[in-house]
Amino acid sequence: WRVELAGQGRAADRDFVLEWAPAAGEAPRAAVFTEEHEGDTYALLMLLPPPPEADGWAPLAREVIFVLDTSGSMHGAAIEQARAALGAALARLEPWDEFNVIEFDDRARPLFADSVPADPAAVERARAWVAGLEADGGTDMRGALALALAAEPGYRRRGPERVRQIVFLTDGAVGDEEELFATISRGLGEARLFTVGIGSAPNGYFMRRAAEVGRGGYTWIGDLAEVGGAIDELARKLEGPVLTDLEVTWDDPTAESWPERLPDLYAGEPLVVAARLIDPGDEVRVAGRRAGVWWEETVRLGAADATPRPAAAVEVGPGVRQLWARCEIDHWLGRLVEGLPEEEVRREVVATALDHHLVSRYTSLVAVDVTPARPAGAALAAGAVPLATPDGQLPVGGTSAAWNLLVGLLLMLGALPLLARRRRVAAATVAPAVAHGEGG
Repeated sequence: WRVELAGQGRAADRDFVLEWAPAAGEAPRAAVFTEEHEGDTYALLMLLPPPPEADGWAPLAREVIFVLDTSGSMHGAAIEQARAALGAALARLEPWDEFNVIEFDDRARPLFADSVPADPAAVERARAWVAGLEADGGTDMRGALALALAAEPGYRRRGPERVRQIVFLTDGAVGDEEELFATISRGLGEARLFTVGIGSAPNGYFMRRAAEVGRGGYTWIGDLAEVGGAIDELARKLEGPVLTDLEVTWDDPTAESWPERLPDLYAGEPLVVAARLIDPGDEVRVAGRRAGVWWEETVRLGAADATPRPAAAVEVGPGVRQLWARCEIDHWLGRLVEGLPEEEVRREVVATALDHHLVSRYTSLVAVDVTPARPAGAALAAGAVPLATPDGQLPVGGTSAAWNLLVGLLLMLGALPLLARRRRVAAATVAPAVAHGEGG
């Protein structure tokens, strides 16, 4: 399929989301897409889950920690979407679940001192509390993440019989991304982190990378009308993964494959693994645990033939190697927080980015427009250039606008006596001079 935007001149003020659904099957299915480049084979393994009703599905015993960003950058439509999304997620909890809600701006505040059973009274209290939250103040995401991950003392860890799932709702307006990734990596344990992007233009890089490090997934909600469907889909996914303890084995023992730590496979969301192969061999094997039973699939590499089969490999055009290279770059940038010297990271990132023509922290692509926009000899015109802002949002900083207004009014009131005194002094000084001039 070839997909293009309808119409011309569309403003790039929101994320573009392409929604598609695989053909339903009774078991997980795998496919491999490959591309050759300078003697190497780049492969994209896509694992498609069956619908949860395909076999005997049973819910998991879960502890769900909801984390809501209420900093100033969430002001306006974003906080409305976040409140609606969190309210819908709370309504989906089952009585056998345990949960808590943490809201944060420049500090983290949990609703309960510890996770509590999701009985009707606790859920209703949480929904009322969330409905009253406002976006205000600065942003300290690290403290909220550390508390949710139980990386700090004072919050009880659950036993292995419960799956800890952290649902993080934010626009991702942060500047210390690498430190946050390190916090997630250090405190994750056996938990899973799921990020929910709020607003028309969330920080997609941070949200996707945080979910990847957290072995979870990323969901984007760009409009209030999308909240119900997006949260229902996310809730169904969280209630039971299709495959856990995933393993991918390539014939090439030197294969460079990403992500390093595979997440679980959830209903409605394909799992994609990118790899570079020097000696690709003939097959790739995918295995995992499905409803307590070990499952395995073998996918043959090479061009697909005309015979239908559940696992097939397809030769495709350019693009697969860039996807692998982006994962490679993210890997090296992640090594910065592990203490690897930046010069070594920079060398690896630059080499990969230049080889695959990608923008990175250390490389840029410059487009030069050689078509003149002004006739030769015409005078230059000066004017203000409007700043592009995300759709539906105002350029609000991380500090409370109400607080700024209050401080400004207090300063103005404090300055009034000084201004009045200066006016009286000026009048007393000028009057004799005027009188002297008239007399002269």
